Parts: sequence; C-alpha cells; structure tokens
Amino acid sequence: MAKPSITDARGITADLILEVGKYYSAQQLRTLQAKLSGAAREIHSLTGGIHLPGRIGAQLSIEQRQLLQDAAKLIDSVNANIKHAKEKRGRDENKAKRRQQSRDAEAKRLVAETYLEPMAPQPAALEPLLDILKTALTLNRADVFKNGYSPREFNLRLRDYLSTARTRKLIGWTSPSAFWISTVLSLRNEVVQAVEQEIAYDDGSNVRDRLDALKQKVADCVARVHLSADEEETLRLWSEALSPRTQADGGE
Repeated sequence: MAKPSITDARGITADLILEVGKYYSAQQLRTLQAKLSGAAREIHSLTGGIHLPGRIGAQLSIEQRQLLQDAAKLIDSVNANIKHAKEKRGRDENKAKRRQQSRDAEAKRLVAETYLEPMAPQPAALEPLLDILKTALTLNRADVFKNGYSPREFNLRLRDYLSTARTRKLIGWTSPSAFWISTVLSLRNEVVQAVEQEIAYDDGSNVRDRLDALKQKVADCVARVHLSADEEETLRLWSEALSPRTQADGGE
C-alpha cells in the first residue's frame, strides 16, 4: 500500500473539525478558512515569482522551497475540509434557526391564549390592568418572570411608581395616571416576552409541554403562597391609583 502523501491531511475530516469545533459557528469557521487560505498563499509566494517574496525565497535551497510548497499544500488540504465543515455547520444553523422561528411563533400563539389577552380597545380599563400586575407578581414569585428582582424587591418597585416622590418628577406626561397606565402596559410586554422566551427555549421538548411545565410550576407556587399581604396591599394601592375617578382627576 502506497504511503499517504505528507501534504494530504486525510486524518482531518469535516466531521472531526465539527466535533473539535462544536461551539464554533459557520461564520467563525469561515473566518478561519480565510486566514488559512491567506497563510497558504503567503507561504506559496516564497517558492517562486518575480515579486519580493519570490526573490527572497529564491535564496533558499531547492529542498527548503519544496518544504514550503508542501506546507502550503498541507494547509490547503486542511482548509478544504474546513470549507466542508463550514458548509455543513451553516446548513445546521439554518435548520436550527427555522426550528426556533417555528417555536417562537407557537410560543407567541400559546401565550396569547393563556396569559394577558391584548389590551385594545380599552387600554385604561381597571380590571385588565390589575390582572397584569397580579400576574407579574405571581410569575415573579414563581421565578418565571425573571426581572432581576426578588418578590419583595419587585413589590417595592411597583409601589415606588405610585410614590409622590416619583410622580412629582414626571416630565412629558399629561398626568400621573397616564404614566401609571403606560408603566403597567410596558410591564405586560415584559411578562409576555418572558413567558414566550421560557416556553420557546429548545431543550428537545415541544413548546406546549414547556408551557404545561410552566403552568405547573406557577400552580405549585400559588399553592404555597398566592400573594403576600404586602403584595395584596400593593394591588389595592394600584387599584386606587387606576380607578376611573382617579383617572378622571388626572391621578392627582
């Protein structure tokens, strides 16, 4: 059996590259491919030609120039399989992207059916606004709405929006009520996005199963503690602030 050529990197297959580079994207493999192509080109330029690298390389021995040619061929051989690996990784990434887009769309649909229905055409209606606050408090306590605040901190943050110190500094708002309603609607978007992201995450299970698991997690939390006395008081304060009478008075 003929001895393999020293310039043939047959042991470095596309599958091997994908395995050792499992955390590298197609773009990163493309960058590596370009760098190696450039390196092979520069090495090859030392083996001949009338330009400066070629004139410098002409001072080398025949054996040395052959060594450079072999090195360039070896790099090209490795690079050919990097190219194949890059193309396969790109196909896999596109497939994963389409799968994630499908999961995102399903998550959006399921959340719309389960949590916080759209507010239009009455964004200032009291009960839906209170429902948003209650849902946010509950999901935060269940560690589903992960906004960086503990249940106690989040509850205090919601109360702070109602404080005179906060409303006294408002600029560009027609009234405190307008600010409060906008705050709750923004909170709604954050909660919906958090739930969508949670159930759309691709861990191998389907989106509905992740939603069911999330519901069970929330139910278990509610079974232990629905809302604390402080949270109930926060909802009462918001109910007063968002009441039609307060809104009619501009929230003053």
